[in-house]
Amino acid sequence: MHRATRKGATPTPFATCVGLIMALCLTSPARAAPPDPGFHMGVVSERPGYPDLTLEQYQPFHRYLTERLEAQGIPVGKLVVAAQLADMRQRIERGEVDLLLESLVSTLILERQTNRIHPALLAWRKGQRQYRTLFFTRKDSPIRTLADLRGKRIVFESKRSTSAFFIPSITLENAGVALVPARTDPIPQQTSSYVFAGSELNQAYWVGRGKAEAGAFNDGDWKSTPEAIRKDLRIFHTTPPILRYIASYREGLPPEDRDATTRILVKMPDTETGRAALAKASHITRIEPLTDTDRAQIEQWRHTLAAHDY
Repeated sequence: MHRATRKGATPTPFATCVGLIMALCLTSPARAAPPDPGFHMGVVSERPGYPDLTLEQYQPFHRYLTERLEAQGIPVGKLVVAAQLADMRQRIERGEVDLLLESLVSTLILERQTNRIHPALLAWRKGQRQYRTLFFTRKDSPIRTLADLRGKRIVFESKRSTSAFFIPSITLENAGVALVPARTDPIPQQTSSYVFAGSELNQAYWVGRGKAEAGAFNDGDWKSTPEAIRKDLRIFHTTPPILRYIASYREGLPPEDRDATTRILVKMPDTETGRAALAKASHITRIEPLTDTDRAQIEQWRHTLAAHDY
């Protein structure tokens, strides 16, 4: 159900989040490419301006998968690297992606938009099976609760980040705190303004230096923040956990291709070559089947997206 917005009303953080994600999905359309037969693995570049970096990260992974699938008579096509979600959405709709590796939220967005991919496996990334978003501020700040962020500025990493934008946006909305871009002046009552720092380290640095009153990123980022910066910061809110990274298959993929791929992915940590390929691919350490608990959490997030009319 679409929620009506009164003239002059402040947008909710989820509306803001959805607007930004929709912008991603409506810009930079993918160019049609010549048909490339075979099984295709797809990833979305975390740095759209540096596609070669993504290719470098995932080529060993792709090579490992290719060698083992083709040994079983399953041809493999080129690695599909999308600049952003809009590009990946079109590639999925054209049937050009059989295996997708992405964060949970982006996966569910693409699943909802295309109805052609579905989560199947969980990937441990940066040593995390799941993570939580931490809201933090300076140690000497009066901020103690989410409600205290009204009239304050919060810094996020990027508009495509699950733990450093999407989750905190939803969390703030549920706490009755709307979000507006930092350029909004003055900040409307009952809202918090937001800016993007481009990296988790910058987020922590900005809060420590007073460029923003609060920040939000995941618990792994907190641990990796240098002590020289972290010593001046304090956590004041922690969210429930969310699965770290997801592998999804295309709807209609032949069962023999799906089963063969799953066996290869799950056994990758058993070999030195496999471990190295996983580590190169954005610090993945292992891939495993989803548990019933995992599937329940995924279903909860599907309901969250649907409830907010995305």
